[in-house]
Amino acid sequence: MSAYKQFAEEKNKLDDFIKQQYSIIGVREDLSGTWLSLQHPGGDQAVLLLLTADARKYASNVLIKQSRIS
Repeated sequence: MSAYKQFAEEKNKLDDFIKQQYSIIGVREDLSGTWLSLQHPGGDQAVLLLLTADARKYASNVLIKQSRIS
């Protein structure tokens, strides 16, 4: 799989969570990638693993945007 295709898939997964009103509540990085902890206002939680550097940068921008809104 090309690097761009993998990034696009990870970005789309994160965008789907954001569209469903999930918020990033935690970030953990390890050798496997970046793990995002997400929470819905209704209490549901999810975890998303980002492997590509571009998806990690995108998630950082989403997190910054969320912090400015709240």
